[in-house]
Amino acid sequence: MGFDVRDIVLDATRGHVGRITTINGDCLVITRPGHPPWDALTSWCTPATLAECHDFEFQERQAAAA
Repeated sequence: MGFDVRDIVLDATRGHVGRITTINGDCLVITRPGHPPWDALTSWCTPATLAECHDFEFQERQAAAA
């Protein structure tokens, strides 16, 4: 499955939704508001559902407003 920078994904190994900031081969760097970035393999990730995307974008807006 191909991902693009800025895609919102679910890292199944951590159970967290985040936004891809960097792609290096099969390794993704993912961030989420208020937490340090982490590395995840593409095979661990799936596209976030529409509901997960909306929740994540809401968290991003709240963090930006703080």
